[in-house]
Amino acid sequence: MSKSIEAMWKQGFVSEGELSAPKVNDLYNRKSQNIVDKLQNMFAVNIKAIVIGALVMLVVMSLIGAPWLGLYICVLLAPLVLIARKELIKSHNLSKGQSSLEYLESFDTWLKNSMDTYSKYYRFFYPLFYIGMVTQGLASNAGGKVMALLLKHYPTEYVFLDIPGYVWAVITVLFLLVVRYSEALYRLDLDIIYGRQFKKLEELITDMRALKAQQ
Repeated sequence: MSKSIEAMWKQGFVSEGELSAPKVNDLYNRKSQNIVDKLQNMFAVNIKAIVIGALVMLVVMSLIGAPWLGLYICVLLAPLVLIARKELIKSHNLSKGQSSLEYLESFDTWLKNSMDTYSKYYRFFYPLFYIGMVTQGLASNAGGKVMALLLKHYPTEYVFLDIPGYVWAVITVLFLLVVRYSEALYRLDLDIIYGRQFKKLEELITDMRALKAQQ
């Protein structure tokens, strides 16, 4: 049975005397290709998940009487899918006619640029998503009943569109927080999904640079 790359990697440090420089380099080459392939596969799966999730959201929202919200969310997600596909193609078009270290560094540069591109869109996505959810909540029958109860038990002279002023204040504060931390939310989401692989990529680049310096 053929050994996995991880197994060969571990053996490489146990049997250092048996490894020549070409073998060590080959292990690094295979490990670097493995992590790039894994990340690209994860990105591709994420694109499919967004598309499927958007369609499911549209169906669910339609069933609960909020088809416009479902359509609104699909419209918000459409640019994200287009950006993701475009960025993934860029990663596949990176030149492989170079050393593994140079290829990994190119991939890492692409990755950072791609993250910056996504973060720019998410600065608009999260606030717009928040506005859509709040609007649907306030416009729904349940939302109307909640506002009526609030006005009954906590009356105020500041009312706009049958919504108490203090509710508008809370909505505004939350909106400003979403705007302020939209990029941070994206980075957190990114770290939860890809953080482990990003760390492996950074460690591999560091190891390969150290190996290159020793040769």
